[in-house]
Amino acid sequence: MRDVVPSRTVYATTAQQGAVLLDVRGRGRWYALSSSGALWWSHLAAGDDAETAADRVAEHYGAPVEQVRADMRALARQLLARHLLREAGRGRRWWWT
Repeated sequence: MRDVVPSRTVYATTAQQGAVLLDVRGRGRWYALSSSGALWWSHLAAGDDAETAADRVAEHYGAPVEQVRADMRALARQLLARHLLREAGRGRRWWWT
């Protein structure tokens, strides 16, 4: 699984039932995540790599690790395509960072 991080232009509101992501790059689009997707997102936002985050989701739900990793890889592909995630170490470098 590629190492991914939340895009800088995405704000997330998470709850036990799921999450809502807002892309503020001028498009104003909202995206909803399931509870497992929201938990994965919160681990990514806290600094976990994608695989570790998936493993934590599997542990939390008592689900098979390989199945959760496959599900999170599919979610990552969707979120990368929508620019809600970016590959770690990539993206614009701002002069103040």
